Amino acid sequence: MRSRGNISAASPRPIPLSVCFRPNLADLLPGWPKNAWAKATIFIFLALWSLVPSFAACQTSEGQVEGFFRAGQEALKQGQFARAAEEFKKVLALDPSLVEAEVNLGLAYQSLFEYDLAVRLLEKALRERPNLLGPTVIVGMDYLKLGSPEKATPFLRQALKLDPSNREARQALASCYLGQENFRSAAEEFRQVAVLDSDKSEAWFKLGHEYLDLAARLAYRGAHLYRESAWGHRFLGDLLFQRSRWEDAVQEYRKALSADPRQPGLHTSLGQAYLHAQKLEDAETEFHLELKLDSGNELAWLGLANSQLAKGQATAALESLGKVWEISPEFLVVQREFPSIELPQQAKASLSRVQDEPEGPAKHFLLAALYTTTNESALSDRQWKSFQADFSAWQQAPNAAVGTRADQDPCKAHRYSRCVDSLQTRKHLTDSERLLLGKTHFTLQQYEPAADALAQVPGVTNENAEASYWLARTYQALGAEAYARLEESFPGSWRTHQLRADGYALRQDLDGALKEFHAALQLRPNESELHEALGELYLVNHSDDDAQSELERALALDPSRTHALYLLGRFYVQKRENEKALSYLQRALRLQPDLAEASGLLGTAYVRLGQFANAIPKLKKAAPTDHYGNVHYQLYLAYRKLGQAELAQKALARSQDLRRSSLERDQALIIGSPQLEPEPQ
Repeated sequence: MRSRGNISAASPRPIPLSVCFRPNLADLLPGWPKNAWAKATIFIFLALWSLVPSFAACQTSEGQVEGFFRAGQEALKQGQFARAAEEFKKVLALDPSLVEAEVNLGLAYQSLFEYDLAVRLLEKALRERPNLLGPTVIVGMDYLKLGSPEKATPFLRQALKLDPSNREARQALASCYLGQENFRSAAEEFRQVAVLDSDKSEAWFKLGHEYLDLAARLAYRGAHLYRESAWGHRFLGDLLFQRSRWEDAVQEYRKALSADPRQPGLHTSLGQAYLHAQKLEDAETEFHLELKLDSGNELAWLGLANSQLAKGQATAALESLGKVWEISPEFLVVQREFPSIELPQQAKASLSRVQDEPEGPAKHFLLAALYTTTNESALSDRQWKSFQADFSAWQQAPNAAVGTRADQDPCKAHRYSRCVDSLQTRKHLTDSERLLLGKTHFTLQQYEPAADALAQVPGVTNENAEASYWLARTYQALGAEAYARLEESFPGSWRTHQLRADGYALRQDLDGALKEFHAALQLRPNESELHEALGELYLVNHSDDDAQSELERALALDPSRTHALYLLGRFYVQKRENEKALSYLQRALRLQPDLAEASGLLGTAYVRLGQFANAIPKLKKAAPTDHYGNVHYQLYLAYRKLGQAELAQKALARSQDLRRSSLERDQALIIGSPQLEPEPQ
């Protein structure tokens, strides 16, 4: 999982001093500077207004204040932030109550990446002038960079009260909510950011990314929180499945079944993994086992139809789809992705076998799917319209709303729309009812209301594994939905090419990824983000010279890209060129102090250079995200060299535990956490 976006600083415009020495501080205006340094972060335009100095009316000390203030302003404008800081300190030495000088000194420290000092001064100024938008956003952003989302949150909320349309404050607030595992609020802020973005291709791309990040966070957390339980293995199995690691997914689903053989849906998940691994007999066995537990499981019948179709058994597949229709027409009508695996050879033969079967909803559904597979869109559309007519007729039937009997529970009868209506009319939902509401919305592919319902289930962030699991699945679906909108609406945009490149990279198709990245760069040759992503792809695939070239190009275009700085630092640490790594990693952490992966690498470089005292605080900061045990091993080396034997042994024991943990290794591979060459233990 990639870290939060680049966080940097831009050159601020100073707050000017009005006539004599007692200025009026104008309201701060939201904005986004167009230079490269500002692309990855928020910053602020400060209002400027005309000055009409009247020096003759000022006393000597006031004239000094004015002179120092103007000198500080000029230094800020010229990007001489250290000199600006000195000038504003002189102002405050003469007049400690001058809020404008405090704000400008805070801006100077901000530009020097002295976030602690900036926060202290700007907070003090805001106590005097609480309605200043710019400093409010900056304080929130700086607390976020310093790894204190709980302190950042009230400032960013206040900023949005002052300016609800401030996208940068919303983005930062979403990151704060993520840091506090408030997934529902984070998702709402991400949606609002997308609404405010006038570039809709950009909006869909970023919203898709944020939803998938939410899903991944929940899944990684679930795999840890419920480890060795059926849910923990299922979380990890789904992550592996999404990355096309079919055999690894099979192993996790098997472990889940060992822990809870009767958990609904587990045999179906295992069957789907076998299906994608082309193990059709094993897949069918699992689907049948699921149906023994619950003969009304639509996903199992649909998986069985997939498997039968892949084996060329079109008539059997038609019968299975007929079962799905009998159980729930509402379920079948949203399954436009069927079949879920490619049928290049069987599709034509299956079409001929199905043509003579009696007309009906299952036949129309299957023919629409097969014609789509053979790229006969007109015929597919005709069959889909026939299927929709079947569905409309079912909806109008007297028993469609409630099931086979008037007194039957619509939720148990798989009448999903009626189930939703029934639950929503209740004043107070129990935990299990809210979970059922979320899962029912999910079944109907109504993902936003599903996410809203599931995120409100008490315990979704800790003890309620099932709600957490379905919430992760829902965010995954929302991400895929956003990306589908991007591809449908903007098929030729650079973001669409980047999306396709990311997909190929995820499936380890280097040639496909390179082709799409180069297509994106044809459209946006100076987009630093693309050069960074391409550099990372080369780095992962051990094309070192190409990786170095692309990452350096990214930084030439935008020196504030913390991820590119981190990647170059990683590149040099891997090559054991530790002196070269230092500058990149130090710059990355200066821009984004909470970047744990950069802290771990910097600590490793310090250990290798014999700077053990410098290494320990960096390694301790990275220790909670250590997947392979390397960070703790470096801590062991540093403590041992400094003569702290007890701490050294604790670090070594933890390193050995992590190296034995298959869960940690699997998660590290999934999220792209690099494994440096391990030190001998």
